[in-house]
Amino acid sequence: MEIESPTTIENTSLIPRSMGFGELLDATFSFYRTHFLRFLGITSIYLLAMLIGFSICLLDDSVGRNERIAIWITTTGVLFGVSIFVASSLISATSQAYLDGAIRIGAVLKLGIRQFITCFVGAFLFGLIAIITTTLASLLLGSLFRLFALIMQNAFNFFFTFVLTLLSSVIVIFVAVYFISHWCFFAAAVLVEGKSIWDGIRRRGELIRRRSLQIASIMTAIFLLYLAVNFIFRFGFGFLFILTEHTNFEELRNVLQPVWLMQLPVFQNELRLSHQLMHLIYLGIDTITMPIWVIGATLLYFDQRIRREGFDIEMMAARQGGRK
Repeated sequence: MEIESPTTIENTSLIPRSMGFGELLDATFSFYRTHFLRFLGITSIYLLAMLIGFSICLLDDSVGRNERIAIWITTTGVLFGVSIFVASSLISATSQAYLDGAIRIGAVLKLGIRQFITCFVGAFLFGLIAIITTTLASLLLGSLFRLFALIMQNAFNFFFTFVLTLLSSVIVIFVAVYFISHWCFFAAAVLVEGKSIWDGIRRRGELIRRRSLQIASIMTAIFLLYLAVNFIFRFGFGFLFILTEHTNFEELRNVLQPVWLMQLPVFQNELRLSHQLMHLIYLGIDTITMPIWVIGATLLYFDQRIRREGFDIEMMAARQGGRK
C-alpha cells in the first residue's frame, strides 16, 4: 500500500457505525496503538513545555516571594495554553485518523494554531463554569453536613468528615469530567466542522442534548481507565526506585499523584537527583498516556453524530464517491 508522506500512515479508519461502550474502548486502544508515534510526536510538545516550566519554577533562593508568585502565575497560564493546544491537536489527529485513516502532523499543528484562540476561550469558559459549579456544590454539601452534625450534637464527627470528603471528591471528579467532555465536543465541532466559538457551543449542545449525563458517565469511565493505566506504570517505576533505595514511601506518595497535584520543590537546593529522575519519568508517563482519554472523547463525538445525524451514511457515501 502506498504511503503518501512520512507523516501519513496506511488507511486504518474504522467502518463508521455506532458503538457500545466496550467497542468504544476497543477502538480507543486500537487508534492509540496504530497511531502511537504520531500521537507521541504531538504530546512531546506538552513534555517540552512542562520541563521548561518546571525549570523556571526552580528559582534561586534569593528571588523574592512576590516575584516568584508572578512567575508561577505566568508560567501556569502558558502551560495551560500549551495543554489546550496539545489536547486540540490530539482531537484533530484522531479526527483525521477516523475520517481518512491517516494523520498528517503538519496539517494537525497548523489547524491547532489557527483554532487555538477559539479552543482556548472555550476551555476558559467551560473551566470557569466547572470551578463555580464545583465550589457551590461543595459549599452546599458542606453546609448540609455541618447542619446535620449539629443536629446530631457533633456525634460521629469523624464519620461525617470522611463521608463529606468522599462525596466532595466524587463531585469534583464527575463535574470536572462532565465539563471536559463538553469542551471536547465543542473543540471537535470547531476543529472538524469549522464552527466559531458560539456556534461550537450550540453545536455541542445539539450533540449532547438529553444524553449529557450518559456521555459524562462514559467519559468518566474512560478517564478512570486512563488514570488506571497511568498509575500502573507509575507504581511499577516507583517500586523499582524503592528496591534500588533511591526513594522512600513518603516521597513516592507525592510523585504518584497526578502531575497537577504534585508538590514540586520551589528551590534548587530542595531537589535531589533521584527526585529529578522520578519527576522526569512520571512526566514522561503522563505524556505517553495522555492521548487515551482524548481519543475516547473524540470517538464519542463521532458516535453521537452517527446516532443523531446518520453521519455513517454520509461518510460511506463520501468514500464511495472518492473511489469512483
